[in-house]
Amino acid sequence: MKRTLKLVLYYFGYQLAFTIVASVISVVLAHLGMVDKDVAILNATAIALLLSGIMMGWHLIHFKYITFGWKSFGEVPAKSLWLSIPFILASMVFINLCSEFIDLPNWMENDFFAMSRNLFGILSVAVMAPVVEEFLFRGAIEGHLLRQGKKPWAAIFISALVFGLIHINPAQVPFAFAIGLVFGWLYYRTGSMVPGILGHFINNSIACIQMATLSKEELHTKTADMIGQEATLALFLASFIVMAGLFLYMKKHLPKAPEYKEEEESLTI
Repeated sequence: MKRTLKLVLYYFGYQLAFTIVASVISVVLAHLGMVDKDVAILNATAIALLLSGIMMGWHLIHFKYITFGWKSFGEVPAKSLWLSIPFILASMVFINLCSEFIDLPNWMENDFFAMSRNLFGILSVAVMAPVVEEFLFRGAIEGHLLRQGKKPWAAIFISALVFGLIHINPAQVPFAFAIGLVFGWLYYRTGSMVPGILGHFINNSIACIQMATLSKEELHTKTADMIGQEATLALFLASFIVMAGLFLYMKKHLPKAPEYKEEEESLTI
């Protein structure tokens, strides 16, 4: 857990450092009248998240917390990828429907709406976050726990729990934890971060599209109010059946989970 805490602190530390630098620059530019203040702050936040993500990804690779490159995409069997995508989609639908029963405050709703309408915001949320967060929570944290001899269910649970909690926003935490279990199991079963990265990209991209095209009132509308209770129940059952069916099928038919041997000691940073 010491390593997990250290990496999470680096994750937030890079975000804080880049946010401070970008905010100072944006305030100066706004004071000089070169840009609108609100636009400057939004751009600063989005660019800071983008740059901190790049820095965190570099940190994880450079200091050997993970091993990842272009060839990593070719190492995943096509069957694993083709089965992972519908499994993730069904899980997203099922978890989203379950989350509608929990009415939690969304502290960052206005920020998300603004970010989804900003190019740098879209890049940071839909592209950078899926890659870096899978590097961190599945590759560096869950992978380390597995190689240290943790039971698979424990490694998956811990990485998903930390993944959920770092979102901080109450409206996001339960969904992030639940989908983290899905990504965590896929990582354990395939030995690759690629399925999680693709699933994470799909999830965040859909969220960006929804926030960019729908009003807040439309986003707050529950599924049952849009398509009716019977259709919602059918969708709930169908998503659960597809999710459970694919889970059982993959558990039986995918290649055996790789052996997670003791890793070489990463650099001290």
